[in-house]
Amino acid sequence: MRMDLHNHSRYSDGLYTVKEVIEIAKKQNIDVMALTDHDSVFGVDEAYDLGKKAGVKVLKGLELSTFYKGNTVHIVTLFKKNIVPKEMYDFSQNIIDVRHDRCIKMMENIRNIYGVKTDMDYLFKDSTIITRANMYQCLIHSNPNISHEEAHMMVSDKSPAYIPSTKLDTVSGLKMLKELDCVAILAHPTLIKRELVEEIVKLGFDGIEARYPLNKENDFEYFSNLAKKYSLFISAGSDFHGDDRHAMIGTSVLNEEEFKPILKKLELGDDF
Repeated sequence: MRMDLHNHSRYSDGLYTVKEVIEIAKKQNIDVMALTDHDSVFGVDEAYDLGKKAGVKVLKGLELSTFYKGNTVHIVTLFKKNIVPKEMYDFSQNIIDVRHDRCIKMMENIRNIYGVKTDMDYLFKDSTIITRANMYQCLIHSNPNISHEEAHMMVSDKSPAYIPSTKLDTVSGLKMLKELDCVAILAHPTLIKRELVEEIVKLGFDGIEARYPLNKENDFEYFSNLAKKYSLFISAGSDFHGDDRHAMIGTSVLNEEEFKPILKKLELGDDF
């Protein structure tokens, strides 16, 4: 069996609808997938229902954005018994509202500073949570003559147009998740400064995404050893977005034996 526990749809910065994500997962022979859009749970119920029809089991989740000592730390969040707490819907709606306002202001800055076009109808037509990845896609769509590097620069935190997103520190994020009895997995630790990884792991995670498409040599062994040291389970995720910067669903997966500790933590049987 193949389990991929980190995937995105148009409910954040993925390029595909939930229905399309499920169809791709099926074609990639995925038995269990988690939908983990950035700071949003609004696609998970649809994904679960469509997954049942397609023969793909779906774990409901989200990828929580936090910061630790100036570094981005993402938390793949899953829900016990596969039930999303009401508070997470409220949290998601608040993030949508805040990021919508931030996006409008940041795109105005980009227009004024760089003199480029911004098709706001395109930007808002499919996604609910607007991230810098969506802004980047909008700039490429609106300005066929600019390079991918230029577009990335315009939305980067080094750009004079940049506006910081809402900053939730990792400790506070984990506290919120624990109060709601959620399961917290450190996402793509290979993207975090190595000297901070163990320090972050000790903050109160349940698992670590030990298998990830961008892992470097020996990363899996290092993260697996950290998991053993701190009694965490290991997870795996492809971080599918549907674009050329992220991997295909099924690139990084768990097997059935590796998945058992997660099922236990989620208080789920094999027939969820």
